[in-house]
Amino acid sequence: MLNSHTLQAVVMNNRRISQIFIVVFGLLFLFGCNKATRQQQQNVDFRFNRGKKYFEKENYYKAIDEFNFVVLNNPGGERADDAQLYVADSHFELGEYVVAASEYRRLIRRYPSSPLVEQAQYKLGMCFVELSPHYGLDQEYTRQAITTLQNFLEDFPYSQYAEKITEQIDKLREKLAHKTYSSGHLYYILRQYDSAIIYYDQLLEQYYDTSWANQTRLERAISLVKMGRTGEAVTQLRDLLDRNPPEDIRNEAESMLRDLNEAPAVAKSDDNLE
Repeated sequence: MLNSHTLQAVVMNNRRISQIFIVVFGLLFLFGCNKATRQQQQNVDFRFNRGKKYFEKENYYKAIDEFNFVVLNNPGGERADDAQLYVADSHFELGEYVVAASEYRRLIRRYPSSPLVEQAQYKLGMCFVELSPHYGLDQEYTRQAITTLQNFLEDFPYSQYAEKITEQIDKLREKLAHKTYSSGHLYYILRQYDSAIIYYDQLLEQYYDTSWANQTRLERAISLVKMGRTGEAVTQLRDLLDRNPPEDIRNEAESMLRDLNEAPAVAKSDDNLE
């Protein structure tokens, strides 16, 4: 039989062996994990670089596959936001603007602190610009474009894109003004002047600074005359002439005033017109 000292020595020896086994196993496990991690990172880097080559060659579908692999397999990695932007840009270049908009939103939502958010938000607005249809069709995408671009200017007032965005917003507002004018003008042609004025008032309230505003003021004045509201028409014409409209509109406005016993300089009062 083993005495107590011998038994204690055996227990201590077994404990040391167990500890050594644990340490060795831990080191092997860590080495294996590090090796697997390095291999995974190398694979991610390889797929990312291959995606860039596909993108540069305008092979966007293959680029999307590569960059999606990077995003899915390394979502918290340093290349993830870049890969997500490339996914969105690839869809944009393919003309898939609805899908691209969704991908830009995903980048903004997943990586809010990324320096790429500015570019993603700008391109999100441009997706809606591209989706904005002919003025005669529904203008929901046009309104979305304006809202998105205005939000961009609020978030990045000193952006390199600011001037271009301001110009783009002006073009979009021109389209909405054209849409509103065409609706009013249709009623004007149909001699439904009260309905025409509803659209004209909407245009002058929301798009008073567009190129459609002066023609709208003229047709509104004519509509008022047709409805027997001469005094309001004279006021409208005076306002129009004060805005220095194009020559053809000015000539017609002045001719109307003469027909209403008003001089071009608008010297008489409304009371003299009754």
